Amino acid sequence: MSKPRYYFSTRDLLTMAVLAALGGVVSTYVNAVGDLFQAWLGFAGTTQWAAGLHVLWLILAVGLTRKQGVGTITGLLKGGVELLSGNTHGVLVVLIDVVAGVLVDIAILPFRRSHRPGATTLAYCLAGGLASASNVFVFQIFAAVPADTLAMGAMFLVGGMAFVSGVLLAGLLGQALLTALGRAGVVKDQPVQPMGRWAYPVFLGVAVVLIIGVGAYLYVRLQGPPVVHIGGEVDAPYDYALTDDAQTVTIEERNLPGLIGTYTGVPLREIIARAQPRPSASAVLVKATDGYDFFISMDEVQTNERLIMAHVGSGQGASYRIAGASNSKAWVHNVMEIQVVAQAVVEVRGELGNAYPYNPDEWQFEMDNARLDLGYGVCKYQGVALGQVLEAMHPKDAATTIVLKSRDAQEVTLPLADVLADEHIRLFNYTAEQGMAFAVARDDGQVWLTDVIEIEVR
Repeated sequence: MSKPRYYFSTRDLLTMAVLAALGGVVSTYVNAVGDLFQAWLGFAGTTQWAAGLHVLWLILAVGLTRKQGVGTITGLLKGGVELLSGNTHGVLVVLIDVVAGVLVDIAILPFRRSHRPGATTLAYCLAGGLASASNVFVFQIFAAVPADTLAMGAMFLVGGMAFVSGVLLAGLLGQALLTALGRAGVVKDQPVQPMGRWAYPVFLGVAVVLIIGVGAYLYVRLQGPPVVHIGGEVDAPYDYALTDDAQTVTIEERNLPGLIGTYTGVPLREIIARAQPRPSASAVLVKATDGYDFFISMDEVQTNERLIMAHVGSGQGASYRIAGASNSKAWVHNVMEIQVVAQAVVEVRGELGNAYPYNPDEWQFEMDNARLDLGYGVCKYQGVALGQVLEAMHPKDAATTIVLKSRDAQEVTLPLADVLADEHIRLFNYTAEQGMAFAVARDDGQVWLTDVIEIEVR
């Protein structure tokens, strides 16, 4: 029998594509659950308990195809799916998934010819653990590498929790699923098929070089500008840049994964005060070079002594980041603009047991990102599940619909039951000419109404 012309068969390619697609979609929900645990528990590692579920799909792809290089390719495909589906980390998620895939391939490499009992399980556990822990260190490289021993120890503690998750939820669970599929006759056990004596080292070498190159490119490309514009609801807008005589403070963060480190900068309240905010100012919207943004209430700006505009580098090589915010989502890196916005709420009324205006500041920890086009091109926006907001106001049994009303008198009617049941229907914040505005849309891109000022339950 002649050897197949191509190393990866059509079945192999389909297997990698399907598992990458499933993994990319599931990872979005895993991230949301991780954020929920972080909000509830609030200590280091709470977002990493399920890190292995991000890597499970790479283990399954390797186990089902039994070919070298599958982990790397599946990681690349999975990262692409997450990027195109609007993952909040942007292009960085592709780098994270490729690194995980390469580590899966490398970790399994020493066990490819072993016939000892348990060797496969050990290989999958090691691969799952290393790949899961890698996301902590990749994120930290793009955030701030810890400069002291205690912070470095905290980072390794969080990475250790991710490693354990990878062993359990990627290695052991992956092996169990593969064994079950084998017993059911869905897949057949077969030895690892080598790529070639020199082909595979070259393949891994190219993958590593690409990782380093893309990582260096992203690190430079995503770096913020040397000045940050401060504008919006202020009487004296200006471009902020660190000066030699600036009074700086230093804070330490040891709990938030990906943010562990020491930060030095100028208190944000002093930077905002210099712009002379108007009495109508209620929040600041921080925007980054990659399109990410998040808001911080003026109350926090005035009272949080840890809240600073931290700097990296100096002069024309400087860039800035927000550090010390109570919400980890507000730790915006590579800041390009800070806009002070006026207070804005959505009036909520109708068939509700406890109706009150929607204030985004009260729901910021329940928000998540999505890429939408609200009339300004595709950008990242923050939104909370509309059903969650309405549920908190106790809809009456007789209520069946909700009516969305915009500033220009447009109305859209949606079934209340659908809104309550679908967490993807969200109330998003965005910045318009009049300040902060709101839109109701699905996080997959469907937009029902922008500039929403009232929601009536009927």
